[in-house]
Amino acid sequence: MTLTACGGHSSSPLPSVGADGASGDSAARNATTVSSTAALVQSPLIAVPKTFGALAFTDAGRRAPTAPVDVVLTLRYNNQAELDQFVADVSNPHSGMYRQFLTPQQFNERYAPTAEQEESVMRALQSAGFTVTKRYPNRTLINATAPSSAVERFFSTEMHTVNQAKYGMRYANLKPATLPASISSIVRTATLDNVVRVQTVIDQEGGLIHAGRQLSPGLKVTGKMPASREAKASMRVHPLAGSCSGQLLLNPGFESGNVDWSTTADVITDDSDDAYQGDWFAWLDGYDYAETDTLSQTAAIPAGCTATLTYYLYVGTSEKASKGAIDTLALTVNGTTEQTFSNLTNTGGEYVEETVNLSAFAGTNATLLWTSNQTGSRATSFFIDSTALTLSGGTATPTPSPVPTATPTPVATATPTPKPTATPTVGPTATPTTAPTSTPKPTATPTTAPTATPKPTATPTAAPTSTPTASASCNNAAADNGPLSNSDGTLATGVAKPFDFPVQHGCNGAGYTAAIAIDDPVTASYTAAYLSAAGVTQTGTVTNEKVGSGGSGDEPEVDLDVQTISGLAPGANIIVYDMGSLTDAAIENTYNQVLSDGKASAVNSSFGGCESSDTSFESSTNSIAEQGASEGVEFSASAGDTGSDECGSDDNAKGVSAPAGDPYFTSIGGVNFTYTTGGVLETVTAGDASCGDASGTCYGGGGVSTVVAEPSWQQGIAGMITSGRNQPDISLPFDPVAVYTGGSFGSYLGTSWSSPASVALFIEADELHASKLGWLNPTLYSLFSSTGYADYYTPCTSGNNIAYTCSATQYNQAAGIGTPKGYALAQAL
Repeated sequence: MTLTACGGHSSSPLPSVGADGASGDSAARNATTVSSTAALVQSPLIAVPKTFGALAFTDAGRRAPTAPVDVVLTLRYNNQAELDQFVADVSNPHSGMYRQFLTPQQFNERYAPTAEQEESVMRALQSAGFTVTKRYPNRTLINATAPSSAVERFFSTEMHTVNQAKYGMRYANLKPATLPASISSIVRTATLDNVVRVQTVIDQEGGLIHAGRQLSPGLKVTGKMPASREAKASMRVHPLAGSCSGQLLLNPGFESGNVDWSTTADVITDDSDDAYQGDWFAWLDGYDYAETDTLSQTAAIPAGCTATLTYYLYVGTSEKASKGAIDTLALTVNGTTEQTFSNLTNTGGEYVEETVNLSAFAGTNATLLWTSNQTGSRATSFFIDSTALTLSGGTATPTPSPVPTATPTPVATATPTPKPTATPTVGPTATPTTAPTSTPKPTATPTTAPTATPKPTATPTAAPTSTPTASASCNNAAADNGPLSNSDGTLATGVAKPFDFPVQHGCNGAGYTAAIAIDDPVTASYTAAYLSAAGVTQTGTVTNEKVGSGGSGDEPEVDLDVQTISGLAPGANIIVYDMGSLTDAAIENTYNQVLSDGKASAVNSSFGGCESSDTSFESSTNSIAEQGASEGVEFSASAGDTGSDECGSDDNAKGVSAPAGDPYFTSIGGVNFTYTTGGVLETVTAGDASCGDASGTCYGGGGVSTVVAEPSWQQGIAGMITSGRNQPDISLPFDPVAVYTGGSFGSYLGTSWSSPASVALFIEADELHASKLGWLNPTLYSLFSSTGYADYYTPCTSGNNIAYTCSATQYNQAAGIGTPKGYALAQAL
């Protein structure tokens, strides 16, 4: 791309003068100074990982010198101050460059690290014994691997193997690390560990979801289902007459206790610590020598249908491998063996998903039977959870089927996942600025000057453009008009109506794509079952894309994310970026992959961790999100479910969540709400609900950063704490939401619901304006500054998130600005 001036204006959104005062592409390519992040070049640059509670790890000793370590380096952008100003301008409705976003190619040519800079870092790595394993078109991240000894020498650190019980054996730098001087002017930061430092913020009514954990089976616990569980009716999606859809198994996640299944004694067990999801699971074990356990259920599979059995299996044993396969588990269907496992089966210390095609049994009453046989002298445990027998394919031929019986859906009571505690903080990082306005209407907040570069950069200029008209751009799609809720919680229409989402006015997100960053692929049949129950017809597509090798992690979370967006914006396309594990490196790679693909206009992140304990992560993710802002991509993230206390092992230390607190992310808090039988919003109060937290209550996250300075667009807003960036920005529903996962509906809560709801709203606003809207924080606060709660927002009027209280008159750290009046706000964006 050649940057040329014409008639005093650039022929592209980019300025035509380089950071060194020279004109054209050469100046842009040769600029290397990134002054706004220079403060991060310090010793130590890469801190020792800090985790707490369920994410805590223990040191298992110095890592073997030859053991491999994967690293991710985040490179600095060029012309950083110019980029900061450009993003402020394209996000300012009073700028002549408003929403004149860059293409990925334009960004790469002007601001991304140059090919020479990338090559310089790669040569340094390779000469130190690293192998480069992945590069990106924007040259922002470099993935590499090397023996531990080489990593220690290159980064002046010590690598240790650690035991992160929930996730098994991992590695981390347990000595602060520094960047070599030869690359410190080019590299922003690096990730040297594969410890999981953030977690999803989906909670189940009465208990936290347990998924993908390292299990250490103890004594079997049995007991009568609490009476409180009997208050809810278990739900399954029955096949419709003549239809190959729905889920056939009763009590598929065992949450109703020992009903609907035939078992030997004490197989269905109430032990939330070892369940894959919820509280209950099936435990076929060798608690007694030579014991046989069985688990079975019969279901009528209609003729002409494709039938798929899925379930989650964990195998734990203390048998010696030298004894061979002496303890076994077999799955048979009508006497035919479909699967076999043994004490030699390695599930990696976690539940793994099993899938079996049972289409051969269509037109029959199929009896599924798991049988465990123990012959060894030591116990082997086979755990089974979250079963589903799902129909798809052609047209069903009616077959006799058993009459289903209603079964209770319990409220889970799992052990909490405490949050990390705060660590010493670094100085505030640079935050984005917005250009001042010159109109009488006070729609802009005070601004700060852009960070200076060693040599001046010309002010970007572009031909003025008009604000897109929000009227005739929508496709007149059908409004959400299904049931507001079911017995497990709110459905799509129960959000779309009270909060007046644009889908109620014919804007369903058609033509735009939402990206979901998460550690699990979505199961299409679960989405279809949810949409059927919600009365929503989806016209957009849902696809899974692996980042790296992908994997399986938080299934309820991905189901919640996809069902929320597809229910509220059924015309939007959705890409699930399955990163397999919520490590810093995996998240950074995922965000960068989203931008490299160039398909999404909004990105959802329903996870977070203590910001002050992971400043390198904040720096890397915010940098990537700034590129997104320059290209018209919006990033939303959950503000957390522990209220003001995000940074404590016992929920007792104030702190906020990252990446939600990154300035180029929109932080989404959570509120409770009520509505009339017609779906009209009545009340908005602070988000809180009974869950598995140590206090027994989850709260919508919020507070003030000790890492990120107060950005210009929050300055001057009543209620702000001026010492740092305040969270959340806006809030959406917190509790309760109905999610179809694991083969049945369950009741869930958290900012894991509010964040994807915001993505649905913003995607619909894109369609309304026939344009990507990009980074919205300056506009959100400008509108609030102009009209308060008159036009675009509804205040949270009561309640608190431990330290902060809602206010009906001003911004607050419990709910932020408040909740959006969906269609009105979308029109004003």
